[in-house]
Amino acid sequence: MGMSFELRPVTPDEVAAFVHTSMTGFGVHVRHPERLELEWTNHELDRTLAAFDEGEIVGTGRLYSFELTLPGGDLVPVAAVSWISVLPTHRRRGILTEIMRRQLDDSVARGESMAVLNASEGVIYRRFGYGVATNTISFTLDARHSAFLNPVPAGGRVRIVDDATAGKAFPEIFDRARRVQPGAVSRIPEWWSDQYFWQDDKEEGARFFVAYESPAHDVDGFASYRILEKWEANLSRSTLQLGDLAAVTPEAHAALWRYLCDIDLVETITAWMRPVDEPLRWLLAESRRLHVNHITDELWVRLLDVPAALAARRYAAPGRVVFEVADELRPDGAAAGRFALDAGPDGADASRTDAAPDLVLGVADLGAAYLGGVSFSNLARAGLVEERTPGALARADTMFRTDPAPFAMTWF
Repeated sequence: MGMSFELRPVTPDEVAAFVHTSMTGFGVHVRHPERLELEWTNHELDRTLAAFDEGEIVGTGRLYSFELTLPGGDLVPVAAVSWISVLPTHRRRGILTEIMRRQLDDSVARGESMAVLNASEGVIYRRFGYGVATNTISFTLDARHSAFLNPVPAGGRVRIVDDATAGKAFPEIFDRARRVQPGAVSRIPEWWSDQYFWQDDKEEGARFFVAYESPAHDVDGFASYRILEKWEANLSRSTLQLGDLAAVTPEAHAALWRYLCDIDLVETITAWMRPVDEPLRWLLAESRRLHVNHITDELWVRLLDVPAALAARRYAAPGRVVFEVADELRPDGAAAGRFALDAGPDGADASRTDAAPDLVLGVADLGAAYLGGVSFSNLARAGLVEERTPGALARADTMFRTDPAPFAMTWF
């Protein structure tokens, strides 16, 4: 590590210091001391890593055991990387690198074929083999121009619900929704109680929860939002800030958006971290009124066992591709080498091979294309994939295509 540091999981009595160091590394002051020790922060302490310098925690990282929804609907266990931080006093000493290496070793030892993360800085993680697999958009919509092309199907209803009702119903709805959304990661119970329903008394705008009930009385969707009040010359200039929206059916999705667009005294609707193919654009009579503020990376994927990962998902069309994958960080691992994929809509086989490669690429770029969020052809145009067999790029693009676009649904 460049200097002598102890690196190990934290014990229960070290959690507060662990969280404090992580928050300090992100430049955040903890307003509520009780936020240092929650069920969420105490979850899976055996998958935490803290770097100690003379007894002080100076670097942090942790893994969560999540499920990832693959194209085709299968679920696989993944190591979800989080809380990566180093105190400003201890940068450039190899702490981050050692934490990232140790996490990958832990994932391999547990039989996880891949690790995933959300990146605070985009420049850090590619060197550890992670590639951008999903993207999200943030957008603004003028509520005065939010008319739909067609009426929302009649019969269902949207209800405002209290925290207790939301706490019981929303996790079940989310679980149904994430199982049909490629790229979605699971939410453990502790995440809901400590991240979703926590109300910071210094946050602007109270949080509201709504649920959609179908004509058959099934609760098929939910949304959370805040109203940020603003008045000028006795006119409301308030903003609705969407927190979360998940729906099991198109009818629930449309009804929830119609409700949000029709709330009185709201001038502007803002949404952060929505899928790149958000259907709201196509519900609107004037689609250009949905103004995309920016598009950004969401889920990064790091393959650790290429044959297992390739065989786990399903493919849009049958075909065969031989990949030659470079993994500079783990050259002797199960993600480096030459692999043959024979796959289709009903399943896949993948194994090491001596056959000539069709496509040559790095492990980060195979991770980027794995969920279908970016095409191999696009990566090739950026100089990241080499086509050795004519037609292999088009064949791989067709096989890996995903609909809907992959979307993690959760920031962790």
